[in-house]
Parts: sequence; structure tokens; C-alpha cells
Amino acid sequence: AEHFFDGYADNPEYALRTLRAATEAGADTLVLCDTNGGSLPHTVHEVTATIHEELDTTLGVHAHNDGGCAVANSLAAVRAGARHVQGTINGLGERCGNADLCAVIPDLQLKMNFECVPPDQLDALVDLSRFTNEVANLDPDDGAPYVGRSAFTHKGGVHVSAVMKEPSTYEHIEPDAVGNRR
Repeated sequence: AEHFFDGYADNPEYALRTLRAATEAGADTLVLCDTNGGSLPHTVHEVTATIHEELDTTLGVHAHNDGGCAVANSLAAVRAGARHVQGTINGLGERCGNADLCAVIPDLQLKMNFECVPPDQLDALVDLSRFTNEVANLDPDDGAPYVGRSAFTHKGGVHVSAVMKEPSTYEHIEPDAVGNRR
């Protein structure tokens, strides 16, 4: 449903009728799109929850990152009942990109208890991210969550000391869970 969240904001009844018509015509998955990337997570959650209550079909989300919320919007949609998430490796895509699956997948799998990939394959995420950048001839984002070279790098004395004693003081996961390292 292209431009869904904007359309819903303008005319909720019409947007719902459109989705209902799609399910009645046989659609088994409805993907709610934040096409211009300007939606905020609370709106995505509220609208997705409403659609989830109204329709008995699988919901998905397709979020663009123009407002910097594509990953958060994807997670909000899943919390509200979506079970299909579209995104790209490293968030590559038109304009400001799409939801970064290198953040969405570990967030869903390690923090929200959804199995997105077999557990023994999650540790290939860093390699996949780097391979994608290499093929696309792009410089990697060292600060990328989970997969960036700096994601688990500590330089401040207090931080380094604390991580050496108890890594969870400054690290939200074990780096090797996604194939990264300190």
C-alpha cells in the first residue's frame, strides 16, 4: 500500500476500505508503506495496530529513512502486529535509504525474540554488510549499529576498564553474535 501512512493520515476510512478491498480480492499480505519516510514510530505503531485489529491478514511494513526512523518504524510495526518487514542491507535505497536490515534483524532476533534467520547464521551479518558495500563500491559506515567497525570499540579509559571487567556495562550484546568484535 504505497504512501499508506500519509494516506491514512489524510483519510483513514478510505485507506482502510482500500486495504479491505485488497484482502477481499485475495491479497494474503498487505505491506504498509512509509513511502516518503516521514512517519514517526508512535504513529506507525498506532496505525498498524488499528489495521491489525480490523483485518485478518498478514501485515508488513516498508519504511524509508528520510526522517531517520526507518528501523524504529519497522520495529514499531512489528510490535503492533506486522510480521513481514521489508528493508535493505545497510539501509541502501532511494533518497535517504530504507530500513537497515543489519539493525532490524538483530533487534528483532536478539531483543524482541523473533527468529528472522537461523541462529547459527546471525553471526554472518558483519560479513554480509561488508560484502554489500564492497559490491556496491561504497565505503562502510564504521558507526553503523551492530556491524560497523566502531560498534563495539571503546577508547575512553573508564569505558575500556569497565568493558574489560563486565562487557555488558557498555555493550548491549556480545559482538560475536553478529560477527563483530571489540
